[in-house]
Amino acid sequence: MTIDLTRCCVSLIALSLLGAVSACSTTQSTSNNSSDSANNSVTSQPSSDEWSINHDSWHNLGYRWEWTGFPLMQAGAGLTDAVAYKDSIVTTASDTTVTCLESSTGKVRWAKQLDRPTTQLFEPTRVNNTLFICSDTELYEISIKNGNTLDRDSVHGIINTKPLIMGNLALFGTIANELYAFELRNDFKLWSYKFDGQIESPPVDIDGQSIAMISAGGDLRILSARDGSSITKTNIAGGSVASMLVDNQSVYIPSTDQSIYAFNINDGFRQWRKRTSEPVLVQPVIHDGVMFASTADDGLIAIDAISGETLWSNASIQGWVVSLANGDELMVWTGKALAAVDKDSGEIIATANLNDAAGVRADDFIDGNLYVITADGAIAKFSLR
Repeated sequence: MTIDLTRCCVSLIALSLLGAVSACSTTQSTSNNSSDSANNSVTSQPSSDEWSINHDSWHNLGYRWEWTGFPLMQAGAGLTDAVAYKDSIVTTASDTTVTCLESSTGKVRWAKQLDRPTTQLFEPTRVNNTLFICSDTELYEISIKNGNTLDRDSVHGIINTKPLIMGNLALFGTIANELYAFELRNDFKLWSYKFDGQIESPPVDIDGQSIAMISAGGDLRILSARDGSSITKTNIAGGSVASMLVDNQSVYIPSTDQSIYAFNINDGFRQWRKRTSEPVLVQPVIHDGVMFASTADDGLIAIDAISGETLWSNASIQGWVVSLANGDELMVWTGKALAAVDKDSGEIIATANLNDAAGVRADDFIDGNLYVITADGAIAKFSLR
């Protein structure tokens, strides 16, 4: 079963962790299998092969196992995305089945197949109790409470990013190299903005009034959400596969042109650039004025978000920082293992081998619960002890 849980935000590929802890005391997971489906056409549960959990390793990380649950999908399908919220975990599958699991128990709250199995779904965006989910050509609004379809609109274009929801607008990229603004209340295209190159990452909200978007050709624009007018523009040599980041003064770009950038939102001035020898594909995060990112040359690095100065680096580990535990430990998913890393020094504190897991999600960056997506499509919840 093929699983791609990194398409929209991480692009993690065979990243390695030196000195990963080997299994020492292993038990088997259990599952809750009851479900209430919002659509009876979802016919099967994925293979329930037990996923082995090394409880000692998780104890060393400071976590305990809570449950293992199983999103629904048709036979032969695989998960494509998973998003964790405080009250639920929402998954999409390659057969267009969307499943909502209860975060407290792992039981299926509802599951439904949105379209033909050949249709692509993008990562959901949640606003209050509504999920906005784009397929190739349509935008769905789904109630997270019961799975009911609240609205379904054809957008008359081929979509290739998850949607950004700003008030009454849904914004997403299309394969026609345009940023597309769809008016939700009256269901029509409000405006579009043509870019010089393919759009590979979603637009990001800057201040509730404007958005940032970049093309694969390095065409960076800050646009008014109201009418698509250009506020700031600049160019770099490549685009971004991982999502851009913003704060109150800067937009940060992990770029395929082998650099990480910070640009001033107001005038497009380049504040700093961190060069590396390969495209930056792993999703960076910013917390308390520090960016945590991974590069081919330096491994996991901490960068002062204002100056661009490297505060520390650890070449023995690369990965995506999924959460911060107990105020001082970064939980880093490497593609093979989960590592606890000291946020002030970059020192590896403990690791847990995740036995070929497909991904890790957190429901909150600060002390969030962690959800491990297994290779056969199960989801295991771990909480801080």
